[in-house]
Amino acid sequence: MSVIKWIDMNAEKVLASALLAAIVLLIFGNVFMRYVLNASLSWGEELTLWLFVWFVWLGVSYAFHTGDHVRITVLRDVLSERARLYADVVIALLVLGFLIVLTIECIKLIRQPFVASQTSVVLGLPIPILYASAPIGAGLSAIRVTQHLFRTLRLIAGTKA
Repeated sequence: MSVIKWIDMNAEKVLASALLAAIVLLIFGNVFMRYVLNASLSWGEELTLWLFVWFVWLGVSYAFHTGDHVRITVLRDVLSERARLYADVVIALLVLGFLIVLTIECIKLIRQPFVASQTSVVLGLPIPILYASAPIGAGLSAIRVTQHLFRTLRLIAGTKA
């Protein structure tokens, strides 16, 4: 398997797994410090929050990759197979449009001086690092939706009218 194919298949899963493991270790460590050693990590909660935000956005992209987002399929289920494929194309285009607009607007927000100049309270990290999770997650999601769209268009081309 080529490196690019491996990254395509596993990028979000590996990153989200690492973030989740770090979150669990941080929470466990903070609970241990607080209740056993009677001293807590001042930075643990803020770092956990930052990791969780990144985890969620990577999870959104991974769910697009695996097709595991929640859907309401009542109308879709009554359609023929070919009509379902066309409905999938329309839905993918709408979702893709939303994700592109979201990515662009998030980048605009991050570039605003009042955001770019902020730092986090405890860690002192630049807030744009936290905010960057949204356009990166939405951008990765847009790539996954585009992949799904191309697969669907190939299925339409392969089915008879």
